[in-house]
Amino acid sequence: MASRYESFCNNSTDLQAILSTIDSYDRKRVLAPNWVAEGTANLYQLNNSGYASVLFRDGQDLGSEAESKPAGDNGWRYQEATDNIQFYLASSSTTALNSMVFESGQDWDSLKTTVCKEQADRIRSYINRPIYKRKRSQAQGASERDYDWILVRCNAALAVADLIRSYDPEKAEEIESRVSNDEGSGLLDRLKRGEYVLWNETSWRSEAGVVQDVSVNANTTGVIEDVKLIGPPGVDWDDVRVSISTGGTFTAGTTSPVYYTVKVKDDTGIGMSSVVTAEQIDGSYQSLAYGARIRFSEGSYNTSDEWSVIFQSDEIPIGSVKSAQIYR
Repeated sequence: MASRYESFCNNSTDLQAILSTIDSYDRKRVLAPNWVAEGTANLYQLNNSGYASVLFRDGQDLGSEAESKPAGDNGWRYQEATDNIQFYLASSSTTALNSMVFESGQDWDSLKTTVCKEQADRIRSYINRPIYKRKRSQAQGASERDYDWILVRCNAALAVADLIRSYDPEKAEEIESRVSNDEGSGLLDRLKRGEYVLWNETSWRSEAGVVQDVSVNANTTGVIEDVKLIGPPGVDWDDVRVSISTGGTFTAGTTSPVYYTVKVKDDTGIGMSSVVTAEQIDGSYQSLAYGARIRFSEGSYNTSDEWSVIFQSDEIPIGSVKSAQIYR
């Protein structure tokens, strides 16, 4: 049965972002030129070859391993019990084969995939807190990835370090130390301490309200400039919707023609219940929801412009606290 878990990074461009030459570490090894006749016409054998799941001849991938004794040109198989490779080539000789360069190894794409998954499991075990996939585009951030950037980066770096360790242990150690080290200054160390926050976790930022565009006219120049909140919001989570009910240009020295509406969740869904209806935008901190207040900038607004203000609150937000302002 297929695993329910997956790697956070891909096995191509994410690894190349860590080490551009990663594909030169594909673990191919040159086989000794010791081919002998197997005894069957056109069939040759290389004894003491070592394990091979892929075989190359002069750089050419010879394709999938034969299930039985090879019987066609470039057919091959590895026999684990006798530790040899059998290779079929018509009109050839041991001398000809021994002048060619044969390489064996593991399937590189499959190996990279396996290592990426192994290092993702290592990350899950090390940080020891829930990791959730994000499929909604609104939650994926600018990179439009299913997982947070820090998870993608750490997974890729650890995979690269593991893949190159047998070739260049010093470089492998240097790459891994960016992720985790004895001083605790690696990206993964800092994520574990809470200096980085995953997309689904409560933080001081999420408690203060995260503003995102939902549907904003290309000609709109006004924005939500600030959300002010004293103390945690009066809700565990909500995607508050702020929309322009009457558009116009809000500018100093003239009466504002712009009005906004705020909707919060109810038992039937998100953005269902109006808590502010057609309130005039005046540039001050004005009513929002859950004890928060909102301030709009000057500029032009279009009817039906809509923003999302996501509040997420918990008893203990993720993130270290060094100082705090006390309000009364």
